[in-house]
Amino acid sequence: MDETTSRRLDRAPLGEIDFLQVFAATPTPLMMLDRDLVIMFANEAYLETTGCTMSEIQGRFVFEAFPETAERMAIFEAAFRKALAGTPNKVTTEPFAIPINGGGTREIVWTCSHEPIRDAHGDIAFVLQNPVDITEKHAREKENQVLMRELDHRVKNSLATMQAVARMSLVDSKTMQGARDDLLARMHAMSEVQNLLVEKNWKGSHVEAVLSNAMNPFGYDPNATAGRIALDGPHVTVTAKQAQALSLAMHELATNASKYGALSNDEGTIHVSWTYDQAGNGHFGLTWRESGGPEVRKPSRKGFGTTMLTRVLAQEINGDISLEYNADGLVCTMEGWLENRR
Repeated sequence: MDETTSRRLDRAPLGEIDFLQVFAATPTPLMMLDRDLVIMFANEAYLETTGCTMSEIQGRFVFEAFPETAERMAIFEAAFRKALAGTPNKVTTEPFAIPINGGGTREIVWTCSHEPIRDAHGDIAFVLQNPVDITEKHAREKENQVLMRELDHRVKNSLATMQAVARMSLVDSKTMQGARDDLLARMHAMSEVQNLLVEKNWKGSHVEAVLSNAMNPFGYDPNATAGRIALDGPHVTVTAKQAQALSLAMHELATNASKYGALSNDEGTIHVSWTYDQAGNGHFGLTWRESGGPEVRKPSRKGFGTTMLTRVLAQEINGDISLEYNADGLVCTMEGWLENRR
């Protein structure tokens, strides 16, 4: 065949080359089929990829050697026939069942190239398949797609929360400067809990970490033996949404305490304790108790903090939250169930 007809070679190789040996030793998997789709030969790399020996597959119809679903057989047979008609082609990201010792199959995701091969007379007599194993790459791509969808969902949820916080901060504050300060503080609290969740790959966190993270800006020291803020409770896991709501709620309580309550003077203290009953369907209870601060009076209107506690956090823990404005300090009690998660 001349150069124009072959499109590949215009002269013979220099010296004597055993092309059968070259084919067999090529490190990429190669398999040759005849026009009846009978396996003529496969190189060592192909046999290693499929876990077969030459005697097991040579001379057999390809789908007898490698049984497949009707749908997959149709895809590959169409590709083989297209190559035998003279058109090189590729099947991308297609699973293929490979027999395993002891019975059954394992699934490999291949990208398969198919090339028409001519005989000595110039007629297309064979099809050469070059499968590339992309199983791991395909799995990573699918995982990335799932992660991107999850990230999109989380970003939208976070933006919705930020919009609500911004809107309520503007409504709740008496001055623009006050709105600015409140909004920035709440955004900071939200960003801090985001950092905490990222460390756990967004699989949630635990109550002590969330509370410690939220109370740090208000002087909480986990290593202090007699600090003004004390946290006490068992190891309890919460979801990402529960962690976000709990963090914002603690921020609002601590902000209120620093302005009007136990943290507004030099003597006041805050004790936060919680319980968890796994046997009781995941019952969760938390008590925020202030003491030693100025005399407490019930506010005349419901602000952002109260709304955050009684609506947002209550919904996330599937329970109720009550506020007691005792003379010796505010007491906030939360009762709910963590196991009934959305």
